[in-house]
Amino acid sequence: MLTPWLTAIGRNLHWRTLIQLCAALNLCLVQNTALPTEQQSNLDQLRFVTSNAEFTLLHEMGHLLIHELKLPVLGREEDAADQLGFIGLFLIYDRQKTPDFPLRLLDVADYWRLEWQRTKQPAEEIYAWDSHALDEQRFYNIACLAYGSDPKNLEWIIQTTGLPEERAFYCQDEYEQAKYAALWFREHFKRSHQQPVKHRIQVVYDSPPYQFDGDSDLLEKVKASGELEALAKRASEFFALPRDLTLRISSCGTPDSWYNSHSGELTLCYEHIAHFKKLASQRPALILP
Repeated sequence: MLTPWLTAIGRNLHWRTLIQLCAALNLCLVQNTALPTEQQSNLDQLRFVTSNAEFTLLHEMGHLLIHELKLPVLGREEDAADQLGFIGLFLIYDRQKTPDFPLRLLDVADYWRLEWQRTKQPAEEIYAWDSHALDEQRFYNIACLAYGSDPKNLEWIIQTTGLPEERAFYCQDEYEQAKYAALWFREHFKRSHQQPVKHRIQVVYDSPPYQFDGDSDLLEKVKASGELEALAKRASEFFALPRDLTLRISSCGTPDSWYNSHSGELTLCYEHIAHFKKLASQRPALILP
């Protein structure tokens, strides 16, 4: 995982990339004339969207590395990718030192609470036989990792999320176990300085769906940042990839993201980011201790 991968890679995946992407899609605009409470609400929504967009990208990068580097996985791959994505949030430019970092952890957990509690169409439901954990389980798993990352200072997460004390008792061990696995991965799978960079990850931007055409500068803003290219470049240079791969930003017709191990393509959907914004607008105001 991740120390230099997501320290090196993540250092180049600045928050402004996802903020620019959200703003370009008219998802995260804050009006100058808004009242202070409205401004705060918009800022909370922006933080929720960017936190979950980054977690999603890191989750899918976990899938990419699991398949391309043939990483050993015990248990479900989806659970492993969740842990890689979550631990990645800690290793990107020491962001955990920023004042709002605990709220970003809570944003990621709360996304799964909102998914768990919202009414879904049959095709959207996650069933007990699925390769993914149930949304309710993912909520408690992420809440547990968040609390376990710093039990002394984040005890309020237990009360805020309703994490049972029976689970919370082991959360620090769960976090340390996930972190240890990530550090082991870093040491065993990083590219040596003697190995040439033979294969790279290419970034491809598809046209956005018609409903986002209100901002004609969409692709220009995203491309001009160069941040996704920097992410792909760092990943390509840190690991000895077995083939050329693709990171595609695309319209998918549904809120989704995935890694296709056959084609070697990671897709992040415009609609997924719009879905984050929709859930953020339905989220009640946080009440912290």
